[in-house]
Amino acid sequence: LARVTTDVVGPWLGAWTVLAAGISNIGLFQAELSADALQLMGMADKGYVPKVFAQRSKHGTPTYGIGLGVAIIIVLGISNLDELIEMLNFNYSLSLLLEYAAFLYLRIYRPDLHRPYRIPLSTAGCFVLMTPTILLTVFMIALASYKTLFFAGVVSLIGVGLYQYKHVYERVSAADDSGHDDQ
Repeated sequence: LARVTTDVVGPWLGAWTVLAAGISNIGLFQAELSADALQLMGMADKGYVPKVFAQRSKHGTPTYGIGLGVAIIIVLGISNLDELIEMLNFNYSLSLLLEYAAFLYLRIYRPDLHRPYRIPLSTAGCFVLMTPTILLTVFMIALASYKTLFFAGVVSLIGVGLYQYKHVYERVSAADDSGHDDQ
């Protein structure tokens, strides 16, 4: 776009177009960072992540959530774009496999569970329907580099740790609630 405006109108409009695009990118970055920090704060309020992320600054901003977001961006910023895309696609592929496994598990072990949308196939038919997608997803996972495997391992360990934290938090909260009932 900057090249077109430079060619059609002149270099001054090309420069302004680049400046406007840069400011727009900064605004989009700030909006995404804020949304992620607020989501992290909401998760902290519900006990899914440590309570430190629920703390706000005197201006009402989730300081630790923003700090974590910036730290993650800085760490991932040392990778090139191809590696980042591979890492994100790898984790997305893992989440798809978990969704497929959950779908089949519920179809087999909880067939009586209420479902607002029902697939009009048997469990075997659903498995046959999903087999090409599952195979392609596994193939993509098999092509991953060691850096991507390390990244996925770290993210998975963080997820398992947060899951364990949630259960400990729920037990502690239940014990605190039962202790207050006696008084």
